[in-house]
Amino acid sequence: MISWDINITPRHTLFACLLLVSLILAVYYPALLSGIHSVDDPGIVNLYSSSPPLSQILLPGHGYYYRPLLELTFWLDNALWGMEPRVMHLENILLHCLNTLLVFLLARTACRGQGDGVSFWAGILAAVVFALHPVNVEAVAWIAGRSDLLLTLFALAAWFVWLRWLSSPRWRDLALALLLLLAALLTKETALAAGGVFLLLALVWAGAASLRQRAGALGLMAAPALLVVLTALLFHSGTSALSRFSSATALRQWRALGDALVALGFYAGKLVWPLPLNFAITEADPRLAFLGALLLPALAWLFVRRRVAAAWFAAALLMVLPAVLVAVNQVAWTPYAERYLYLPCACSAVAVAPLVPMRLQASRPLLWALLGVLVLSCSAVDLKRTLLWQDKPAFFEEAVRRSPGFGSVYNELGGQLLQHDRVPEAAEAFATAQRFNKRESMRLLIKANLLGVAFAREDYLGVRTQFFQTFKTKQEANADFLELLQKADSRRLTTLSGEKKVALTLDILETLDLLGKKRYDPFWFYRSGQLCLAIGDKARAAEFFSRAYRLAPADSHYRQPAALYLRKLGSVP
Repeated sequence: MISWDINITPRHTLFACLLLVSLILAVYYPALLSGIHSVDDPGIVNLYSSSPPLSQILLPGHGYYYRPLLELTFWLDNALWGMEPRVMHLENILLHCLNTLLVFLLARTACRGQGDGVSFWAGILAAVVFALHPVNVEAVAWIAGRSDLLLTLFALAAWFVWLRWLSSPRWRDLALALLLLLAALLTKETALAAGGVFLLLALVWAGAASLRQRAGALGLMAAPALLVVLTALLFHSGTSALSRFSSATALRQWRALGDALVALGFYAGKLVWPLPLNFAITEADPRLAFLGALLLPALAWLFVRRRVAAAWFAAALLMVLPAVLVAVNQVAWTPYAERYLYLPCACSAVAVAPLVPMRLQASRPLLWALLGVLVLSCSAVDLKRTLLWQDKPAFFEEAVRRSPGFGSVYNELGGQLLQHDRVPEAAEAFATAQRFNKRESMRLLIKANLLGVAFAREDYLGVRTQFFQTFKTKQEANADFLELLQKADSRRLTTLSGEKKVALTLDILETLDLLGKKRYDPFWFYRSGQLCLAIGDKARAAEFFSRAYRLAPADSHYRQPAALYLRKLGSVP
C-alpha cells in the first residue's frame, strides 16, 4: 500500500491553487468575448449605464429583489469601466476561481484527521469537480449569473470561518462568519437557506465549542436573516420577490409535493450527469420524482456512516430548495435552470471529499487516472459550451432543439437572427414564438418583434397595418410600438407628395407627441421640428427646435443642428 500521509508544505498548496486557477482560465477564457446576452444582460447594462443614485441601490423597495451588494457591483462596473462586457465577464471568471479555492479549503477541512496527504488530494479532487463541472458554465459565462457566484463566495467563506470557530471558539471568527452571512443575504435572498447549513455543521462538527456556545452562536446567526426578512416586509410591495412566491400558492398540496420531488430528482440527476446542457429547461421527466423521494432516506443512511459527508450533502439539498420553489410555483423565465445548481454543486463537491480517500488511498495511480479523466472530459464539455455562448444564434438554435415547444426561446432566437440580417429565418422564429407562447407578458414583445421584421423587409405599410391590428388607437400602444410606427411612417413619407405627404406628416407628429409622453427624449422635439419645417409650418418648427436645443444634453448630436435651424428661422437659440 502506498501511503498518502506525505509532508504537504505551503508550496504544495500554492502550486495546487495556481493549477486550479490555470485550469479555470484555460476553459473559460472564451467567455471574455461573449458580449451581452439577450436575456437579462441588456436590462442590467441599461439600468446601471444610467448611473442610478446609490440610494436606489442600497435601499429596499425599488424592484422585484433586494440585492444591494450584487447591484453595487454592477454600479461600480459602470463607474469604473462603463459596463465593459469583457471586464464583467472577467469578474465572473475570477469569482469562480475564488469559489473553487474555497471548495479546496473546505474539502481539506472536511477530511481532517485522515492525514495531510489524504486531505490534500481529496481537496484537489473536490476542487477539480467543482471548477470544471459542466453545470456551472451557465453561471460563469453569463453576466447575469453573477448573483449565484457572489452568493456562493460569501456562503462558502462564512461556512469556512464557522468551522474554524467550532474548532476553536474566538469571537473574531464568529463576528466574521456573521458578517459574511449578512453579505450573502444582501446578495441574494436564497441565502436564507444557508442558515440551515450553520445548524447542520454545528451538529456534526467536533471541536472545542461547547453545546451552550454553539446554541448561542446559532441564535446570533439567525439575527441577520430575521433582519432581512423584517426589512423586506417593511418595504413590502406587490412586485417584491417574496410576494411573488407567496402569491403563487394556489396549487393543490399533493400536486405541489409531486412537482417538488420531480425538481429534486432533476437537480440531483443534473449534479451526477449534467448532459445535455440547456439554457431553456421547461420540463422534467415525472419519473425523476422517484429519485427525489430517495434522497432523504439515502441521506439518513449516509448520516449514520459518514456524518460530515452527509451534512454537506444535506447542505446541497438545502441550497437547492429555493430552486425547487421556483419549479413548483413557476415564477421564473424557466422553471428549471442549471445556474441554480452552482452553490449546491460546491456543497456536493465538499461532501465527496471525505468519501473518496476511503476508496483511493490504496492506489495513487487510480487517483491520477480519475483526475485525468475528469479534467479532460469536463474541460472539453466546458470549453465547447463556453464557445457556444459566444455564438448567440447557434446558442438559441440549440436551445430550441432542446425545448421545441417553448415560445420565449424562439423569440430570443428571432432577435439574434434579425441582428445578423437573417430576416426570413427571424420571421419564422417569431411566428413560431407567437404560436407556442403561453405567457401574456410575452405577447406584445413578440408582436413588436414581428413589426421589426416587417420594418427590416422595408414593408413600411405592413408595419402600420400590423400596428393597428394590435391596437385600436395609438394611445393604447407602448413606446416600443410607437417608435417603430414613426420610423416606418418616416421612411414611407419620402415616397409621398402633396396632400398625402402633409397628412402623414401630421400623423407622425401625433405619434411623436405620444412617444415623448411615454419615453422622454428631447430628440423627439428635434424630429418634430424637422417635420413641421417640411410642411411649411415655420412657427411650430421654431418652437420644437427651441425646446430641443434647451433640453438636449450638451454632447447630443442634434443640439447644434437645432441651433442652426433656429438661426435660419430667425430665432435666437
